Amino acid sequence: MSFFNPDVSFTNNYYEKGIFKLAWRLTILSIIVFSVLSLIFVTIDILAFGIYLITLICSLTSLVYMYKTKKTKFVFWLCAVSASVMIILSINTIMHTLHYSDLIWMVCTILFAYIGLSYRVAIFFIAIHSISLICFVAFGVNEHFEVLRPRTNIELLAAGIEILFAFFVMAYFIHQNIRFQRYAEEELKTVNARLEIQNKENVTLLKEVHHRVKNNLQIVVSLLRIQSSEIKSDETKEHFLQAINRIMTISMIHKKLYELGELSRLEFEEYISGLIDEIKLLHLEDKNVDIQLSIDLDELDLKSVVPLGLIINELITNSMKHAFEDQEQGEINIQFKKSDNKQILFEYSDNGAWKQNSKLGFGEELLILLTEQLDGNFKRKESTVRIQFPPKKID
Repeated sequence: MSFFNPDVSFTNNYYEKGIFKLAWRLTILSIIVFSVLSLIFVTIDILAFGIYLITLICSLTSLVYMYKTKKTKFVFWLCAVSASVMIILSINTIMHTLHYSDLIWMVCTILFAYIGLSYRVAIFFIAIHSISLICFVAFGVNEHFEVLRPRTNIELLAAGIEILFAFFVMAYFIHQNIRFQRYAEEELKTVNARLEIQNKENVTLLKEVHHRVKNNLQIVVSLLRIQSSEIKSDETKEHFLQAINRIMTISMIHKKLYELGELSRLEFEEYISGLIDEIKLLHLEDKNVDIQLSIDLDELDLKSVVPLGLIINELITNSMKHAFEDQEQGEINIQFKKSDNKQILFEYSDNGAWKQNSKLGFGEELLILLTEQLDGNFKRKESTVRIQFPPKKID
């Protein structure tokens, strides 16, 4: 710690450290410069002396306040308000001198408010100083030029010191703001790089989870098949087969998710097409059925793909069981699109022979349960099923 480098160990925030150093250093420089100007003008111009003296007192007050509290917000408000009052007072009361320095101080005050407070506060001070300048030009500039007189060497020296100091302050504000911006950019790059690494790690872990779930489900399927071989009842064997097929479908879903290159950008059409191919190999080995797929969606959230995969599996299985018993050629149509109310509409139908009152039993209950997981609504008429659900945010 030195006179111009205050102790900023009270905070770990880079921005707060920079703001405190800025306010501290400018306050010390203001005390030095306005002490000199007050001494110069004490016998030359009582109005200018009064303005410089008030500025000196505000600077001393700010320095003591920062030393005691380690806070700067009050200092920025005090300096911005008092400086604005002094500037407006100067251009409207001291008529026999040029006001070049006052114009520079206006810019400094606005920058001071912008860096230390907020851009809204800076806009407020822009409005205040704009109004004061307009009033000065409209009502005081002519009188100002009428009473101008040549300046003495001491007055010119004092004016030069003030102008140079004002330019220095303005340059320091700009420099500090650029440092803040560069630091923010570097921090953002660091954070983005860290997040990218974490995202890759999370994707790897999630893919591993899908892989392990798939393997565990295949073990469950193997155990069920072994158990089913000891069952004598054809009806019970059929129930076991349906349970095995459903578990196999869940396993295939996790397999497809594991194979995806980027889990956060699920290519929905590619995923559904691959899943249907897997279901066909599982269920349609001895059936002549053509599955037509139409998808008018680019992506779908990961929370919806598992219920939809199970729904598709259940519907294809039910079609094979109930629709194509007396047909040589079967056709299934699956469609995804956006509805008029911007929800996702899933439609499934086949060309099989269904009865109006035929029931899907547990299968239909499962479809309704899966639709509820999608926060959607389920409608069925013969072989046509419509499920409408709201799109969710892509994970």
